[in-house]
Amino acid sequence: MTHRPTTVAAAVLAGLAVAAVPSAAQAATACAPAVSASVNEELTERFETYGDTAGRWTGADSAYSVPLPDGTTAWLYSDTFMGEVNDDLSRPIDSPFLHNSIIVDDGRGLTTVTGGTEAAPESLVKVPGGDEMQNWYWFGDGTVEGDTLKVMLLEFVKTGSGVFDFAFAGNAVATFDTDDMSLTAITDLPESTVNWGSAIYEDVEYTYVFGVEDNQAQKFAHLARVPAGGLAAAPWEYYADGTWSTDPNTSTRILEGVSNEFSVQRYQGKFTLVTGDATEPLSAKIVMYRADDLAGPYTGKTVLYETPETGGNVFTYNAKAHPNLGDRDTLLITYNVNSFEGDDLYADAHLYRPRYIDVDLRTR
Repeated sequence: MTHRPTTVAAAVLAGLAVAAVPSAAQAATACAPAVSASVNEELTERFETYGDTAGRWTGADSAYSVPLPDGTTAWLYSDTFMGEVNDDLSRPIDSPFLHNSIIVDDGRGLTTVTGGTEAAPESLVKVPGGDEMQNWYWFGDGTVEGDTLKVMLLEFVKTGSGVFDFAFAGNAVATFDTDDMSLTAITDLPESTVNWGSAIYEDVEYTYVFGVEDNQAQKFAHLARVPAGGLAAAPWEYYADGTWSTDPNTSTRILEGVSNEFSVQRYQGKFTLVTGDATEPLSAKIVMYRADDLAGPYTGKTVLYETPETGGNVFTYNAKAHPNLGDRDTLLITYNVNSFEGDDLYADAHLYRPRYIDVDLRTR
């Protein structure tokens, strides 16, 4: 079983200045806003009830959210447990396990979308010709183009027998029909060492895609763009020291210390990046950086929340905000909860589920 530890205008971007990647100390210099946080009870109860009683989805990680044209929300998940939950809230040891799935939330109920059949579910998207015991797709962020949902795919391959023995192999884009969430295409992207799809920022002229250069102990954010409406079809450009290049190998670092998944949005007049704090190992901290330009420099590192689950075998990771679900002063943030002991995930079905918190910020 594989699990991941924590492992705008075009005119604005045209005038981006060349800047070095800010260090953690430099990024924390700005005056911090007043911060308060609380559990989002509505989403927590909705997903706990569904996971405990629906007999379908019982937990997952990742948890990107994308608003669909009909007003519903697509929740994008990577590793996913399916099946029933026992009366004692444990998972049966034979619970189906998938590498990706989607839940559609219409505000009244939740519907799980997978491949296979309801009786024998499979990952929604598989590597063509692959063996899911050896190579698979995890989901990145997504965006809507017309009547299609585009989802970033990150291919990984098994490298050994250990739980964490896997390696990044490439990027692709999945296309879904938003009417029935059926998969219609998988489009490979140019070879790159960057895990593209950590976050997507949509603008009128361009769709901006953030990625992670994952060096295990050190993780760096990168930035690319593609003409709006062309995520899978148009040529990509990569941010390279203040310019845009068509060569993915020229992409340069814009921030150190991000997790593999994060979010970027326009919030309270600033570009705001929310991430788990990857400047320290297995951190419980969820932090925010802000910038005047989409490519940074991102500074003013602010701790938004410390995850209470972190400790012992349990770790948290891949925190992100959801711009479509917050408001001017509130960030709706999710994060993932996992354990280094696989047995824990079966003993407690609530362990391997996203958490939902509201973070309120008031500038001083």
